[in-house]
Amino acid sequence: MKYPIIFALAALLFAADATAKRPQILPEPMLVNLFALTEASAALQICMDSNAYSGLPANQKSLLNRLQGNINSLVQKIARKYDEDLFPFFEQSRNEAAKRPERIKTMQEQFAYCGNGMLERMKRYVFDSRQKLDYFLSQQPNAQ
Repeated sequence: MKYPIIFALAALLFAADATAKRPQILPEPMLVNLFALTEASAALQICMDSNAYSGLPANQKSLLNRLQGNINSLVQKIARKYDEDLFPFFEQSRNEAAKRPERIKTMQEQFAYCGNGMLERMKRYVFDSRQKLDYFLSQQPNAQ
């Protein structure tokens, strides 16, 4: 299965606690966005968990933390709109993805964990994601 996280997210959205606010169905663009945010956050986590992180200048460490926080904020925004249970699921999925040996190997080979333009790519990605999410939510009924 190519995208098991998408199916797990879909299953999570249909499991509603009777005492909780009934979750809304996550539209496909948000599901895809959530998957991409999870993968990006996992990449940042791999960098921060690596030995390369300790050798980064303070400003780059600060940037990594801000980027991770910005991704968390984007996912929380999606969760507030659609289902509060999304954020804990996102965190769990990110943490699992950040421990996958093949993902760690890819980060090592492509970015030496934290280098080779990874920070610049992540800055652009997070900025673009925020713009797209804000626009998408503004077009939804009862957008928050």
